[in-house]
Formats: sequence, structure tokens, C-alpha cells
Amino acid sequence: MTARVREEAARWFARLHGGASAPDTAAWRAWMHASPEHAREYTAFEALWRDFDTTAGTQALADAAQRLSGQRSRTRRRTLVRGTLGLASLGLAGLLGRHGWNAWQDSTLYAQSRTTGTGERVALHLPDGSRLTLGPASGAALRYSRRQRAVVLERGEAVFDVARDAARPFVIDAGSARITVLGTRFAVSLLPGLVRVSVAHGTVELAAQGGAASPLRLNAGEAGEIASAATLPRRVQRDAQDAFAAAERGLIVFDQASLPEIAATLSRWRRQPVQAEGPASGGPRITAAVQARDVEGFIQSLPRIAAVRVHERGGALWLAQRSSSEKNH
Repeated sequence: MTARVREEAARWFARLHGGASAPDTAAWRAWMHASPEHAREYTAFEALWRDFDTTAGTQALADAAQRLSGQRSRTRRRTLVRGTLGLASLGLAGLLGRHGWNAWQDSTLYAQSRTTGTGERVALHLPDGSRLTLGPASGAALRYSRRQRAVVLERGEAVFDVARDAARPFVIDAGSARITVLGTRFAVSLLPGLVRVSVAHGTVELAAQGGAASPLRLNAGEAGEIASAATLPRRVQRDAQDAFAAAERGLIVFDQASLPEIAATLSRWRRQPVQAEGPASGGPRITAAVQARDVEGFIQSLPRIAAVRVHERGGALWLAQRSSSEKNH
């Protein structure tokens, strides 16, 4: 359907910019209001024309159009330069050439950046019908083009409910990972040295940034992790639903979590940052469910439920593995 709508948009563009009558304008308005896709396609043509709204750019388009159409008349040349291009009949890709076509496909249709503060969560309703829920102390930048819906998860965690669009994959860059979907519900969390993806329904492809290896396909109920761009993603045994609890309900779930993961997660919910001493691997592994309003109580209880020492230093709260010689306070 997209190809047909694109051609209709091109025809309307050419007709309106060639001096449309009142009935033509009324019919165009009716066509625009008939479908969001109609408005999107036509707006893309307008944006493209503004990009080439210079004498040199317009002249180059006119020359290209004349070469394609075989019409060399002076009258046709003046008409093209003036702006009444027969975009549909000439074929947009041929008219613009490869560079112009790619620029049109990649031109920005929608962009937004959003961050959340400590303990704050926010839900964003996106123009394609998708929904993005940012967890606390998180940040994301979004950019939609005709070719792709792209998100960069800069920090923190997010839950995605992606509307299906076979013509435009939804791609998330998060640390060392690239996640690609068509339509699904999943969560992404940036952790120290780790990116974790959990899928509620649909299918997600998890791959290393710029990696040549085949991506890991995750289905509903599955979770995957990737440590760095130099490593392969791996499937992990954990309840995928746990990943949605914090961003949506304020319930923090740890499943055999390391101290660095616990510290990074708790830091999103309290003003004083939490740091972990020692390597990311090794040390105690902790399983717990914590209400966001009871983060301080959980921190106080850590030395009682695991071999963990909690102390303050340099304006931060530190978690460290307790040695066997230390008493349990």
C-alpha cells in the first residue's frame, strides 16, 4: 500500500504546485484527512522540496527530470525550474538519483529526546502508535525517518511497546547492543558492562554494535544479554516479566544479581549514588523484590541477607563483598 500512497502523494504535490483549482484543493484536503499515511507521505515531499529550495538544487532537479523524460523543450525546462515537477510520472528515485533518493528516505520526520530524574518514570506515546516507558534516571533520543524508526537508549532502562510496521523496522542502539524489531513488547536495561533485553511478546533480534555475527533471536518470555561489542549475545534463564516491573510499577526485581547490578539499579531510585567495589563477576548473588518506596530499607537489610558490607565514602554509598573474617552487622 505504501508504494501506491507514495505515488498518489507525488501526484498531489505536482498538481498543487502547478496551480490547483479550488475543487482540486478540496479533494487534496479530503485525501490528506483520509489516512495518517497520506499526510505523512505528502509531508515528506514538502520537506524534500524545501531541502532543494535553492537555484542550484532546483536546476539540478530540472536537468535530471529532463534527461529522464526526454523532453528538452525550453517551456518544459522553465516549468520544472519553477517547481511544477511531474514527480509521480517521472519516478522520484530516478528524478533524484541515488544520493537524493537516500536523503529523502532518511530525512527526519519526527525527533525527540527525553530524560528522567532520580525515581521518575515517564511514558511517551509515539506518532506511529508505539509507546516508550522510560525508567528512572534514564535517557533516550528518538528519530523517525521513512526508512527506519531509531532510538538511542543513552542510559538507564526502558520498556518498548512497538507498533508493527513492516516497511520501517524499529532499531534501538543501547551501549554495545543493537536491538531490531518490527512489532513487539520488550524491555532494555543498561547495566555495568552489560545490556539486557527481555521480551514479553513478539520477536527481537539482539546483536553487537557493528557485529558481523548473526543476531540472537529472542521470543516471548525469553531474555538475552550482551557484554560488549566484541562478544556474542547469549540467552539467559530468567523471568522476562521481571524487567517490566520497575519501569511500570516501581517494583525492583533482582534475580541472582551481582553487586554492580544492584548498585546501578538502586542509584536510579535515590539521590545519593550507590557504587560497588570489586569486579563485576564473582561476589554474592542476590535475589529479592524491592518496592521503590522501600529502597532504603532494602539497603539496610543487605548485610543481614548476604555477605555484603555497606559504607559511605566520598559522597556515595558503597557495597562490597564481606570477607569471612568480618562480623555480620
